[in-house]
Amino acid sequence: MRYKLFTGDCLDILRQLGDNSVDSCITDPPYGMGMEHWDHSVPSVEIWQEVVRVLKPGAFCLSFCSPQLYHRMATAVEEAGFNIQDQIMWMITTKMPKKNRLKPAHEPIVVAQKPFKGSIQKNFEEWGVGKIDVLTTRVPWDGKPPTGWVAEGGKRRSFGKDGKHARATLIETKEEGWVEVESGKWVEFGKVDANPDGRYPSNIIGEVLTEHQKYFYAPRVTRKERGEYNDHPTPKPISLMSYLCKIYCPPDKVVLDPFCGSGSTGIGALLEGRKFFGIDMEEHYTSISEKRIQEHVYTEGKK
Repeated sequence: MRYKLFTGDCLDILRQLGDNSVDSCITDPPYGMGMEHWDHSVPSVEIWQEVVRVLKPGAFCLSFCSPQLYHRMATAVEEAGFNIQDQIMWMITTKMPKKNRLKPAHEPIVVAQKPFKGSIQKNFEEWGVGKIDVLTTRVPWDGKPPTGWVAEGGKRRSFGKDGKHARATLIETKEEGWVEVESGKWVEFGKVDANPDGRYPSNIIGEVLTEHQKYFYAPRVTRKERGEYNDHPTPKPISLMSYLCKIYCPPDKVVLDPFCGSGSTGIGALLEGRKFFGIDMEEHYTSISEKRIQEHVYTEGKK
């Protein structure tokens, strides 16, 4: 079985898991905004401490939150023992403006990491986690990749077709073609092609402006993927959760979601070849998660 769903208090269930046994945590917990009876506060430091304990050294923990209470979420995560590594901005355009506020257009995601000893590479060799995947998560170009020009012999990092070669017009000879270079070195070019596999992943995810769309990954929740029976108020796009799972959890590893709601994290994890461990305090939502996983992964995805 590549996934397990549990109904109950996440603190009680997390305490049943072993130390250093989980590879990542990607979750959409209560924001503390009072939207629902379960949304009275952000998760406690005690809960995050259990997440720290069960994660392997170097493992990542991502938590969605609201712009208003981001500071509370990030503080609780940090006080539990995580290192805050980044903040991802999920840009959205579907929310309605509220009284005396600008139209809400983003939700922040806390990106934290369990502390580890030694180098990233040595930790990865020992525990199999701690590296982000930027090779298979590049954002595809909208049409032909852009080309950069460097005037008067300026230096520009090369983009290669295989990591060792770059197409360029050499300043000295004016000859154009593929030139072998050492990986990561700076070389003099007149013309440099962008990586054909796409743009390096950004910590801004979503739709900004039409003319800038090619720079961002823009997921949206569709009616079909939500499901007519799904009454959870805040489902996340499957494409978004898949994307985050690919970046922050290695293949065939376990993604934990202690607040799994209607199961979008689990669907994304399973579709990307990861395993999933989901917890929710309400059986109503774990039942919806089970149904959605079966529909999206084992029927449509045919896993």
